[in-house]
Amino acid sequence: MTRKYDLYSDDFSAHTYETFARMRESDPVFRQPGIDGETPIWFVARHDDVVSVLLDDERFVRDFRLALTPEERDAFIDGVPEAWAFIDNHMLNKDGDDHRRLRRLVTQAFTPRIVAELRPRIEEIAEELLDAVEPRGRMDLVEEFAFPLPMLVIAELLGVPPDDRDRFRAWSNAIVTPALDAGAMQEFGAQMSAFVAYLRALFDERRAAPRADLISALLHAGDGGDVLSEQELFSMVVLLIVAGHETTVNLIGNAVAALLQHPEQRALLEDDPSLIPHAVEELLRYDGSVERALTRWAATDLELGGRPIQRGETVIVLLGSANRDRERFSDPDSLDVTRPDVKHVGFGRGSHYCLGAPLARLEADVALTALLRRLPGLRLNAGADELRWRPTPLFRSLVSLPVAW
Repeated sequence: MTRKYDLYSDDFSAHTYETFARMRESDPVFRQPGIDGETPIWFVARHDDVVSVLLDDERFVRDFRLALTPEERDAFIDGVPEAWAFIDNHMLNKDGDDHRRLRRLVTQAFTPRIVAELRPRIEEIAEELLDAVEPRGRMDLVEEFAFPLPMLVIAELLGVPPDDRDRFRAWSNAIVTPALDAGAMQEFGAQMSAFVAYLRALFDERRAAPRADLISALLHAGDGGDVLSEQELFSMVVLLIVAGHETTVNLIGNAVAALLQHPEQRALLEDDPSLIPHAVEELLRYDGSVERALTRWAATDLELGGRPIQRGETVIVLLGSANRDRERFSDPDSLDVTRPDVKHVGFGRGSHYCLGAPLARLEADVALTALLRRLPGLRLNAGADELRWRPTPLFRSLVSLPVAW
């Protein structure tokens, strides 16, 4: 089976939305090999089909064990490092009661009130980062602002040492970058073993001396006597570290890149900063940080968009495509920070809707507000055609964003 649509190369990253438009027009539900060139995957491109999959927890499951036979399960995990069990056993990979239980437990320690109370500290971090670069007149916005801001926030929220942020970045990169050969898988296993060892030592410290942080809360989280198992605890903290910064780094970088290429939209926000929270929603729709949702498995034989999908087959919905569907959004390829109807799927939909969405929105709001106020004349310090994207299929993530002011 050959690929009809290139979904992994630098050329695709440069022309992502043109590719998605062709898929929506000609192949809205389409099966072709994934990144390994072998595993067949159903890709879903149209908004209404994407939403139907996200809302259907019974037929499209996140836990592969609910869709595969015992033999298929064994084949699926063959060669996966043992440490992966401590990384992968989190609520995003669960369904039904298992998912609800884990989400309920972590929600106790990750409430909207806690997020709202973070605003002054996030604003302080943003100002400190800009203080460090403002006199210079230029920076790599990804490296020096978009990455450290959410990383410092999630580190403080969890209670992990902010000085270890580069180690977390390396571990996060390992998790989101596909390991496609034996050498890469061996390196991945070593990285995950180091991550697990680091967290085990940190958990031991917090058990001995709890603090007012999220790790201490998770260690003692209870729901009717229920607690997180060891693997669940490790996986939940890894999820919060990775998802808690990775998506927001991308959101800030993509948002700034879009605004700098649409000066009339940027001017609207400079003239009226109260528009920024709404603009964040439009920026999430226009060029969101999560390009595709995590893989689902068909739990039964079914039909989607007129195409027959068999039990056990994998399905990936293209969030970035759904957010540019002209059947759902008027003039979808235009950036309009005053767009009245901007109910995007950038944070998913349904039971797996992103728990960290309020924090991501808050961080993006603070980041854009500070940048537009502090750095007048902010501009790209490279051609738009020179921007490069990281090779991580799940995320739409800039390698760097050179800017000047």
